[in-house]
Amino acid sequence: MSAELRVIDDALVRLRRLWSAAPRRVGDATPVEMSSVLVVEACARGADAGQEVSVGEVARFADVEHSTASRLVDRAARSGLVERTPSAHDSRRTALALTPSGRELRERAVAFRTSWLAGILTGWDDADVHSLATLLDRFAALAVERGGPGTPDRQ
Repeated sequence: MSAELRVIDDALVRLRRLWSAAPRRVGDATPVEMSSVLVVEACARGADAGQEVSVGEVARFADVEHSTASRLVDRAARSGLVERTPSAHDSRRTALALTPSGRELRERAVAFRTSWLAGILTGWDDADVHSLATLLDRFAALAVERGGPGTPDRQ
């Protein structure tokens, strides 16, 4: 089994490139920091789930400390990708929402990644694509649930 684990590890390291290669421009604007793309993705996923997004949720999604997430949100806000609004649930909190530019960036990043995947999977049997999707989704859910390799409670 250790040979298979090395293959999986190598594949995951190589696949990181997909996320990093996503377009980081909105229209003709200056490039956006990758950290801002993460903030946008965290906000979009929260909104898609009907949840209010806070800096804490961004910290969990990006796997960073709250203070780091706060700086990342500041950068994304200065870039016009997210805006802060008062929380509807707690007057002491601030909610984050995507701006039209933030939604555009997210749409472009998702379109880029899915287009890339479609190209890579051209010629694959539909059953193989389904198996890959199912197994990768299961792996990702467990990995997030249990924490990453740097999580202190891992043995």
